[in-house]
Amino acid sequence: MKKMLQTVFVILLAGTLYFCAEIEMWTENFQAEHEEPVTLTWFVAEEGYDKVWNPEKNVADGKILKNTGVNLEIKAGDLTDLDALIATDSLPDLITVEAGAAERLLIENSGLAVPLEPLFERYAPDVNIPDSMKEWYRNEDGNWYSIASYYYGPERVNPQYGGYLGTHNNNYVRSDLLAQTGVPMEDLRTKEGLLTALRAAKGLTYKGQAVIPYAGWWTRNLAEQFGMKVEDEKGNYLSKYRQPEWLEALQFGNQLYREGLMLPEEFTESLSQRRKQVQSGRIFFCTGYANVQEAKDILYSNDRNAQMVYVGQVRGDAGNMPNLKSVSSGGWTVTMVYAGTQHQKEIARFISYMTKDETTLDAAPSIGTETYDIVGNSYVMRDSVSKEFEENYKQAAEKYYLNLEFFVDWTVVQKYQPTSEREDFRKQYKGCKIYDSKAVDAASVASDNEMQLIKETIEHYYSGAEIEILTSDSAEHCIQKYQEAIRQMEQMGLKELEAYESRQYQAAKQKMG
Repeated sequence: MKKMLQTVFVILLAGTLYFCAEIEMWTENFQAEHEEPVTLTWFVAEEGYDKVWNPEKNVADGKILKNTGVNLEIKAGDLTDLDALIATDSLPDLITVEAGAAERLLIENSGLAVPLEPLFERYAPDVNIPDSMKEWYRNEDGNWYSIASYYYGPERVNPQYGGYLGTHNNNYVRSDLLAQTGVPMEDLRTKEGLLTALRAAKGLTYKGQAVIPYAGWWTRNLAEQFGMKVEDEKGNYLSKYRQPEWLEALQFGNQLYREGLMLPEEFTESLSQRRKQVQSGRIFFCTGYANVQEAKDILYSNDRNAQMVYVGQVRGDAGNMPNLKSVSSGGWTVTMVYAGTQHQKEIARFISYMTKDETTLDAAPSIGTETYDIVGNSYVMRDSVSKEFEENYKQAAEKYYLNLEFFVDWTVVQKYQPTSEREDFRKQYKGCKIYDSKAVDAASVASDNEMQLIKETIEHYYSGAEIEILTSDSAEHCIQKYQEAIRQMEQMGLKELEAYESRQYQAAKQKMG
């Protein structure tokens, strides 16, 4: 297989500057090494994941097949399905799970995963993965087995490289419906201003459907928007349940519920159902990027007036700076190579290809394959492609999007972002702090069996208790139920769990340096 690294400085096409940046471009001669493509099997433990490999119709799939000689046979399921594959020793070539899943360590510690450093050293020494990821995921046996998607490491989260921490703790509003309420956008960043807008939206309709004023409740998001901290001045870990902003968020949510601004189905809807509500145009104001994601783009493609736009964060009573948890900087998913695979070389080279800058841009969900040009040091979406997305978002997504994000390093995408997008980010989060999530995420992982049992018991209890708190019939009962929940959790071992989480937090901070 022949690979060439090309450094392109200037290419003029019809008077237009298309490349003036250094980016890795692959040329392949697949037939020189193989007569037929190799099929790699892959299990993705993400329920609802529905990638269908189709190189004939999907531009991204076709490019991968052409450049690597790899076809993918992908199956998805939940962790129960993965457990069955482990138990029957029938794992596929590649396995992907969420980074915090217990199955990751089970596979690593059972000798079911290939140590990656010798694999890449032998077959793909140019794999583009930061060293800090290897150290963050290094097993106690000294080996590194897991490749994380959306990992943020210090080598790339810095001005020199171009990466930075982002957050999904955002609020969005339908600008067309907001105009009908007469409430200025900036008022949505205070509790009273937001309440005024939600009350006005309560009587609105869209295409014959009653508008839902508020959706996307998650107590932690609002508590952090109100300024909740994760450690004190001495660096000691603070339990979220006991922070004043946590109670303030619960009280605010209860007020939304009592006034009919947040509906009962808020507590039973799945993420998929909520996205469909956004897509249908029923939701006025929504918290959390995951809830709006592609749904807002589909809505806009169906109705050019129906725009759901970023609105920032809501300040709490104290007016403190929002203290926002970053996206999971330790990664979203991890992918491992099965120790019994017969295709180690092909897998190593496939992964190496998937981690290149160019392929990372191709795989990014907001960009796609054959959709952009590099101008200067930035990607620029082609006008013709943008028009296709505007006219029929779903059809264009099926054509250009890879829907295979399990090796995406978003700091690479940030490296090539247009200057305008960087400036928009800085403006949006001016006056906010975004903290690295690694230590907080690590604090919530209980590897000790006794602590795991206590944690599961408390979380199961609290999930029901929080609904009772949020749906209280008065502000007084809201506080009383919150206090009772804390008492009940203490009887279940909350203080012991908090001490354990504090130790996990400090250990993670040391590991981060």
